[in-house]
Amino acid sequence: MDPITSRARFGSHLGLERVTLLCQALGHPQDSLRFVHVAGTNGKGSVCTFLASSLKAAGFKVGRFTSPHLVAYNERIVINDTPISDEDLSKLAKEADEACAVLEASNPGLGPVTEFEYCTALAFQYFREQDVDIVVLETGLGGRLDATNIVEPDLCVITPIGHDHMDRLGSTLSEIAAEKAGIIKKGIPVVVGFQEREAYDVLRETAQARSAPLLALQESGYQPLNWGRFGGEFMLREFSGEPFRIKMLGGHQLDNAATAVIALFELKKLGWHISEQHIRTGLMHAEWPGRLEIVSSDPLLVLDGGHNREGLQRLMAGLERLEENLGEGWTFVVGMLANKELELLDILLPRAGRFIFTQADSGRLPPMDTGIMAAHVRLRGAEAEEIVPARDALRRALSIGHPVCICGSLYLIGTVKRDLAELGIVTQ
Repeated sequence: MDPITSRARFGSHLGLERVTLLCQALGHPQDSLRFVHVAGTNGKGSVCTFLASSLKAAGFKVGRFTSPHLVAYNERIVINDTPISDEDLSKLAKEADEACAVLEASNPGLGPVTEFEYCTALAFQYFREQDVDIVVLETGLGGRLDATNIVEPDLCVITPIGHDHMDRLGSTLSEIAAEKAGIIKKGIPVVVGFQEREAYDVLRETAQARSAPLLALQESGYQPLNWGRFGGEFMLREFSGEPFRIKMLGGHQLDNAATAVIALFELKKLGWHISEQHIRTGLMHAEWPGRLEIVSSDPLLVLDGGHNREGLQRLMAGLERLEENLGEGWTFVVGMLANKELELLDILLPRAGRFIFTQADSGRLPPMDTGIMAAHVRLRGAEAEEIVPARDALRRALSIGHPVCICGSLYLIGTVKRDLAELGIVTQ
């Protein structure tokens, strides 16, 4: 995987020129593909999973491009739940390397191709070679200048917009929403998940300006019913008189699933052969590891990649629903990236019995110092330990016997999943 991960995360030159030229050198693979393009802050991956699972149930060969991965880079590029093989990844990387070398030599002013641009173009190559019927395509960061935004999709989806990557997308919800709204194309329908009014106004105005029909979850008559350890259900009476059911956990996953259902029925209107039963089957088979994922019942062990304000708030709401006579509260094993705000830890305090601060084994950005995090929560009256590596932090947390939640970073969740496998605890 070195040819990919050795590349810079961000380019010195903002814009879509590099990825456009790279795909041009590879024969414009995106032009022979059909897409559902998904942007947003929280829930993108879950919505992509619900969409891909239902399209697969309808008999389509479905490509899915998401990021980041948890354990292996191959997880980012998937066809019908099967990640790209190491062999195919290496072969396509060789072709992409040759194209990058020519592009970078002939266009020095644009700077080197970034990791995400490279991976996006490689995914397009793979999906074209494998002749997929449709690609569920997740943006990496933002939308307007995201490398995925060179496609002409059948449908766009924008999940809840929140406060993340503010150093690059803007300091207000309206600024961030304007970047996400960059994926909206002229005349192409866009499905919008629950939004704060500030963000929703920007999305609505952008859709109107581009004559793009907008279908909003908050105007659909959606009704969440209930959820627990074995999934949940919700109503969308506009589409069915019977509840839709999912096995993924969390009230927010009901929202994500409902957003996906609206998108799937819109695809049906656009001519895709999808039945209500296909959708129901897809929802019940959809899995998205590392998001309010229970991997052990005794002690209760939950993994969640929440790493921004809204994501951690949803995690807390989920943990409250899962609590059963927990006594001293949760043991939080937390590792965050250094670019996050310490105040995110305050969200966890009401349900915390103790904290164990650690670091992921790897990550494209440096981890936050465990001592800084521990000092922050101790000042607020919480118990805290600092244990690195994450494997030892995990062992310590499991030895305490109270319910354990590991959160703060998808990189940490990936590290812990590998550690759990070594400990003989099987995760999804």
